[in-house]
Amino acid sequence: MWTYVLFNIKSNLKRKENLILIVLFIICEIALLFILNTKSFTESPYQTSLGISIASVSQKNDPKLYQKFMDEVNLIRQTIDKGEQDGKEKNWKSYCENKVKVSVLEAQWYMVTSSMPNDSYFEHADVLEELRKEYGLTDLSQYEKLIVQKSNDINLYFCSMQQARYFDYLLKHDLIPITYSYVDASSVSLQIARYILPVVLPLLVGLLLFQQRERRAKTEKTILTISGVKKKYVRWNLISDVLFVLLVVFMPILVYMIVLVPFKGVSNLIYPVLYYKPGFTGFHYWDTQGLDHIELVASGLTNMSVNQFTTPGMELMPLWQCTLFVAFGLVLSTTFYVLLITVLSKLMKNKYLSLLVFLVVLGLCSFASPLGNMQKINTFNPMSYRDFGMNLLGTSYFGYFAGIVIIGLYSVILYLVLKWCAKKVHV
Repeated sequence: MWTYVLFNIKSNLKRKENLILIVLFIICEIALLFILNTKSFTESPYQTSLGISIASVSQKNDPKLYQKFMDEVNLIRQTIDKGEQDGKEKNWKSYCENKVKVSVLEAQWYMVTSSMPNDSYFEHADVLEELRKEYGLTDLSQYEKLIVQKSNDINLYFCSMQQARYFDYLLKHDLIPITYSYVDASSVSLQIARYILPVVLPLLVGLLLFQQRERRAKTEKTILTISGVKKKYVRWNLISDVLFVLLVVFMPILVYMIVLVPFKGVSNLIYPVLYYKPGFTGFHYWDTQGLDHIELVASGLTNMSVNQFTTPGMELMPLWQCTLFVAFGLVLSTTFYVLLITVLSKLMKNKYLSLLVFLVVLGLCSFASPLGNMQKINTFNPMSYRDFGMNLLGTSYFGYFAGIVIIGLYSVILYLVLKWCAKKVHV
């Protein structure tokens, strides 16, 4: 079997049309990496701190305590300013330390001013309390009697809580804050996966494989006469086509990683990224009803929503682990695209028609499910999962687990259709 698979891969690589496509693909990737690298120098590693709101506080309840509270607020503002200055001077250890302090105090204040029960709504409150003691920060709960009206808005708490844990992780692992567009040996695969492959991968599969039926016609007449081979033939072709596309996609990424290692190393393999845990562990559709817009805050290589109800479920994951999960999603997506173009090529005599239908179907599915869509019916739209990085990292309305299950089911269905084609249409 593997002899046949390797033969198919080699023959695909030798075709002039495929070589041109591969070269164009690599040029696009290199151009993207250059643009991202340039852009990363102008980006901030994190948005300015939210600060402490004093709108709900009144001095009438206790003037002396109010003055003490205002002194605390001024110290927090000074810490924010100090952190911003450290960021400009690239004094990253002090920068992260100040960010942790401000974020812990912000999160605690949002707990104090909230009317929500602490044990039900405030995740990681115990972690924040430990950080407050570890960094020698004041306890803002002592100023609760100054509050005249509590709020039920807890979204800002989640944002500050995630910031505190994020920057504490950087400090404890001796990591330098990086920006959303940052490119090095550790992040290059994630950047390509979310910027190029959602659009280019289906195009690449369609253009690389749409001529397969015509090219294999003569070989098939010989192979299918061999006893016991016909049942395995569909599987052999599928494996060879998937491996061929994966080789085209992942080999350049591996080369980029090797080339970038001497420049920036691989220390960022343990860099924290925020992923949406409910969407990672089960079917979870994000309820965003009533939101007019979504405010995103840059958090290293990920974006975190300030006003979206997905924020409470965000957890930290090391970059190497995130990369593996995204890569698995890419392998599954590639298998789905290969199966789809193969089935269409078997059902349609004209190879150009099969390619056109392939592109139109995926194009319409993409149009029906833009990356910011909120329609629950698109849970079953395969193109809602064309960017598994977004599904995993919390900037898509559909979770990673749902994508793996849905794309997996479509792939199984297409494989069964392909086997039926082998019997009815004689491959």
